[in-house]
Amino acid sequence: MKKPIKISCLPVASIQNPYQFLMMKGLEADPRLIVKNGIDDRFFGILRTAVLQKPDYIHFDWETSYYYRRSLWMTLLNVPFFMFQVYIVRFIFNCKLVWTPHNIIPHDSKYLKIHRVCRRFLAKNTKWIRLFSRISLPAAVAELKCKESKFKIIPEGSYVDYYPNKISRSEAKIFLNIPEDIMVLLYMGFIKPYKGIDNLIDCFKKSFDARATLVIAGKVMDPDYFETIKKSLNEQIVLFDRFIENGELQYFFNAADVVALPFKKIENSGSVILAMSFKKAVIAPAMGVLKERLANQEKLLYAESLEESFEILKNMTVTELIETGEKNSRELHKFNWTDFAKAF
Repeated sequence: MKKPIKISCLPVASIQNPYQFLMMKGLEADPRLIVKNGIDDRFFGILRTAVLQKPDYIHFDWETSYYYRRSLWMTLLNVPFFMFQVYIVRFIFNCKLVWTPHNIIPHDSKYLKIHRVCRRFLAKNTKWIRLFSRISLPAAVAELKCKESKFKIIPEGSYVDYYPNKISRSEAKIFLNIPEDIMVLLYMGFIKPYKGIDNLIDCFKKSFDARATLVIAGKVMDPDYFETIKKSLNEQIVLFDRFIENGELQYFFNAADVVALPFKKIENSGSVILAMSFKKAVIAPAMGVLKERLANQEKLLYAESLEESFEILKNMTVTELIETGEKNSRELHKFNWTDFAKAF
C-alpha cells in the first residue's frame, strides 16, 4: 500500500471564507490524500508547519499574508522572513511547495514592486502553480516569469448547496423592505476601491428611474473610500455596510433581479461564482476568467462602460433574467472541488 500524501494548506482562512473549506473537503475526498490546515501564524507559519506537521506538500492560496503589511517598513521587515522560510522548508525539509494565485497581480497593489519580487520568488520555488482558467495562462507566464509547463489548469468548484437557499423572492423583498414591483440590482462583497462601487452608483443613477433599486451589501475595508460612497447615495440606493452572515445571503440574492460586480480589475471572482450559485444573471467586465465563467450570458459583460450592460439589462424581461441565472447555475455543475486532487 502506498504511503498517503500529506498536504498542509496555508494561510489558515477564517471560518467566514468557504473557499478554503470546500477546497480542502474536495481534496479529502481522495483516499490518497491527508489534508489539514497549516499552523496559523503570519510570521513563522510556513516554517512551523513544515517542522510540526512534516507535510509532503504545502499549498498556498493567499501568500501575501506572509509578507504584506499596511506600512512599508513592516512589509520590508517581513519580506526576508517569508523568503527565508520558503528556502528552509524547500531545501532543508524537502517539502514541495504548490500555489494557487487568485489573481495574477494583487488588487491592492500599493507596493507593486515588492509584490512582484515576492510572487516571482515563490513561483520560482514551487513545484507547480494552479490557475483557474487557461485564459489566465499568458498573463501568468509573463508576470510570474515561469514556463507554461509549470502551470496546471483546474477550475474551482461552486457554492451551490453550501449556503441556505429556501426563501422566495417575495419573502426576500419583504425582508429588505423593497416593493414587489421594483427591479433590484445587487452588489454583494467587500467594499474596496478596486470593486468599482463608486462607478456602479454613478452609472445606476444615470441609467435607472424610481422603478429600480440598487442594494449594496458588504463589509467596509477602506474607510476613506467608504466616505466617498456614502456621499453619493440617494433614496434609490440601499446600503448594508456590514458582513452579511451566511444565513442572510439568500434574502439578498433572492430579492435581486441581477447582480452587478463592476470590478476595475479582476482575474477570477468568488463573488461571481457565488451569484451564479444563487442562479443570478451577472453584470461584470469582460476580464480574465469572467469571460469564460459567464460565457452563457456574454451580452451582459461590458468591454468599456458599465452603462453598456445597463442599457441591455433595461431591454431584458424578468423571464430572460431568470433563464440566464438558470444557465449560469447549470454551468457551475461542470466543475467540482474534487477535481483539484488530480494535481497531487
